[in-house]
Amino acid sequence: MEREIVDRMQEGNRRDYSDPMLVSPHVRIATEDRHPELNASQRQAVDEIFLSREKVVGLDGIAGAGKTTTLSVIREGAEAEGYSVEGFAPTSRAAQKLGEAGMETSTLQKHLVRGQQPDTGEKRLYVLDESSLARPGRCMSL
Repeated sequence: MEREIVDRMQEGNRRDYSDPMLVSPHVRIATEDRHPELNASQRQAVDEIFLSREKVVGLDGIAGAGKTTTLSVIREGAEAEGYSVEGFAPTSRAAQKLGEAGMETSTLQKHLVRGQQPDTGEKRLYVLDESSLARPGRCMSL
């Protein structure tokens, strides 16, 4: 399953260096400076995601490593750059936990049932938690 997820990420990440980074250097520095509580690993993850030109990025860490805190800082920077940030998870419990990062969340199933929304031109950042549980055909309705 993990190999399949990585393969899909790589398919979606045709590097085009004309694509912008997630946030401008000014927003990156200002956001990171507001969060001295980040440890070295969290700061590195935030920095790499902010500087990424890829469309799909994975963030992995053991329980208690500070992923929610890291996502909160990423959300803050993305919103400062004009992104609408929305989180999804395969279960309502996981969606609730993801919401602790300060973003609007719902279950992945609810998002999929909602169907394709019209493109408003708005910049959007989607966060998918517990991606290994979100394989096609494996989403559960709770």
